[in-house]
Amino acid sequence: MELIFAHQVGFDQLRDNQFDYFIAASGYENRCTYLIDSIPVNAVHKIAIAFNDRKNFLYRNKNDKRFSEEGFVFIEESADKNNNIIEFLDNAINDNKGFKKIKILIDYSCMSKIWYAGFLKYFILSETNTTDDLEIYFSYSSAVFSEPINPGNKNLPKDPIGLLKANHIPNKPLALIIGLGYEKYLTQKLIQKFEYEAVFAFYSDPAFDSRYADRVLKNNKKILNMLPREHIIKYPIGDYKQTDTLLTSLTISLRLNYQVAILPIGPKPFTLSSLLLAARYPDIEVWSIDSGHSPAAYNRNPAGEPVVCKVVFSNDEDSFL
Repeated sequence: MELIFAHQVGFDQLRDNQFDYFIAASGYENRCTYLIDSIPVNAVHKIAIAFNDRKNFLYRNKNDKRFSEEGFVFIEESADKNNNIIEFLDNAINDNKGFKKIKILIDYSCMSKIWYAGFLKYFILSETNTTDDLEIYFSYSSAVFSEPINPGNKNLPKDPIGLLKANHIPNKPLALIIGLGYEKYLTQKLIQKFEYEAVFAFYSDPAFDSRYADRVLKNNKKILNMLPREHIIKYPIGDYKQTDTLLTSLTISLRLNYQVAILPIGPKPFTLSSLLLAARYPDIEVWSIDSGHSPAAYNRNPAGEPVVCKVVFSNDEDSFL
C-alpha cells in the first residue's frame, strides 16, 4: 500500500470516530491505560499487546486487569519481536475482505520501537487488495518528568537494526541524524563506530517538560560539543508538522550526496516522524540500537492531552489527487 499522507489531528477525533481496531500495550507503566481511562473509545475489536516477561512487575497486573475489564483480547509479544503482531495483522486484513476502509487506533505510548515500526512496515510492504484505504491514528500520551535511569555498563551492539528495512550496503558516505534522548547510554565512542562523514543531532525543545530538554543537553554534552552549531536542531515535540518539516528539509538536502540514516533515541513521536519519513523515501533508513534495558521497564505517570497523528494508506492513490 502507498502512504498517502500523515498529519497531526485533534485529540477529539479519537472520541468522535468509530474504529475497527483499537490496539494498545499492556506493560509496566501507569500510563498504559491512560487513554481508555480518559475517553470512551468506540472500537469493534480491542487488542492489548502484552510484554511476555515481568508479568508481576510494577503496574503490569493492574494494566492487564483494566484492559480485561474493557473487553480487550491479549496478544503476548517479546519487546524485540513482532511475529505475533504480524500474524494478528494478517488475520485482521483477511477478516475485513471487501471493506472499503479500515480504521485503526494505535496507542503506542508504551510500545517498543519494534512493535509500532512493525505496524508501518506491514502496511508499507503489503500488496493486499482486500481493502482500498487504511486510516491509522497513532496516539501518544506524554509522561510526568522523572529522572532518567542509569543503564549501567552495558555493551551495546555495533551494528544497528533497520526498523523498516534491512540496512543498505552504502554506496555513498553516511550522514547520521541522531534524535537525542535524555539517558546517558549513547556515547561519542559508539557513534564513531558508525563511520559517518557527517552527523546531525535533533532534540526536543520545547519539550513536554522543560526539565527534559535540560537533561538532554546535560547527558549528551560530549556529543553536542563535537558538532558544529548548525548541525544541532531543536524541534517542538508536540507539533508533528513542524518536526516533519525540519526533518524532511534536512534529509532531502543530504540524500543527494549521502546515504542518510536516522537513529532516533529520544521521544517516541520523533521516532514515528522518522519512520513516516522513511516510508515516503525508500533510500532513507531508520536505525535502532539496544538500549541495554527493557523498554518501559520502569514507571512513568501520564501527563497532558495525547498527541495524535493520522496516517492514511491506500491501494488507489489516484483517488486522493
